[in-house]
Amino acid sequence: MLDTHTANEKLTVLADHHIANRRLYRERIWKPARAMHEEVGSYAAWRRVLAEIEDFDGRLYFPDQRPFRHPEIFEMFPDVCNRWMGLFLEAAPCGTVPKRYASPLTFNRVRVIELYCRLYGETEDTAA
Repeated sequence: MLDTHTANEKLTVLADHHIANRRLYRERIWKPARAMHEEVGSYAAWRRVLAEIEDFDGRLYFPDQRPFRHPEIFEMFPDVCNRWMGLFLEAAPCGTVPKRYASPLTFNRVRVIELYCRLYGETEDTAA
């Protein structure tokens, strides 16, 4: 996929309170990820494409300008089949909302998913 960002451009990731906001979570994280799932192809493939976020290391910042440092993607998603992604993408019975929302333990995973969708998805880039 094409990197349309300049080499020194800072990229803002979501703060914890953004991820904890259910409406924002549904609209900016969960729905874009579900929309990209067919293009990505499988839960295991998500693990591979999310590794592209490592190309942006050193340029990732929280909204308050603190650097965002994360473990390697393959450490964050240690399961080769990435079954966690299946749980993340699962919809409630109504089909329009997530079956479950992120916990603070998974905020970094969700942060990189949102960033990947924003950088490589069809949706417009909006500030956090």
